[in-house]
Amino acid sequence: KNYLTEKEIKKLERTVSAFFDYIEHLIESRQSFTMTEFAESVNKFLSFNEFRILGGKGQISMERAEDKALKEYEKFNKTQKIESDFDKATKKILNKGKKK
Repeated sequence: KNYLTEKEIKKLERTVSAFFDYIEHLIESRQSFTMTEFAESVNKFLSFNEFRILGGKGQISMERAEDKALKEYEKFNKTQKIESDFDKATKKILNKGKKK
């Protein structure tokens, strides 16, 4: 399932393409490129393009991530239970019809 709108997908595609062009330019203009320099260039690119940059390392606790995943699954699973209950009710009705 895609959670992005068509407009968001196009924006993401343009941003990724621009980022690759930016990084390719940096690589071609330097002989060496450390991971620290790379990380700094990512932040510069995002800032220039008016994206928010996560503070710190942008990490959340495993517990918070699991809580979020469980809540999202519960939302999804409700629709699965409705379908399952519908299937059970349909089978009961069909079975009653066969017994007559």
